[in-house]
Amino acid sequence: MNQTEENSLLALIRESLTSNGQPTIISINVHATGQYIAHVDQYYQQGNFVEAEEVKETDIPDVLKTEPAQQILDKLMKAGLLTEDWQPVDLTKPEQALLAKIISDRLEISDVWQVFGALWHVRTETLRTYFNRALDQRRSLDFQEKVKNILG
Repeated sequence: MNQTEENSLLALIRESLTSNGQPTIISINVHATGQYIAHVDQYYQQGNFVEAEEVKETDIPDVLKTEPAQQILDKLMKAGLLTEDWQPVDLTKPEQALLAKIISDRLEISDVWQVFGALWHVRTETLRTYFNRALDQRRSLDFQEKVKNILG
């Protein structure tokens, strides 16, 4: 995000905090696609504010709408790793790739990179590359252990 985009986002936050003379609670989720949820009804996308209806939402794949998938999601949400719509929370790209693989292994999803690449707006090749890099990192082992403990 460049300085102009940052200033625009900060201006919206200030405006939201003082709307109607009352403090307003807002949350900002930063997605890898450059989408920033800046207000309940507006998104910050590629340097511009757009109405929520203009931003394409990704449908959750059917393989993640099953009861076993919901159980996994609930545990990962409780641990603060995913949002209710399966979006990663403060995870590095290698951690995202590892998480996608672990979830896919548990749910027997064969096309892991396609499913999670589309869901997280990451190219399948990029997600696979991050997974391969993660296998060489010591902290990745710690993350895998953490996720396995969360999932039981």
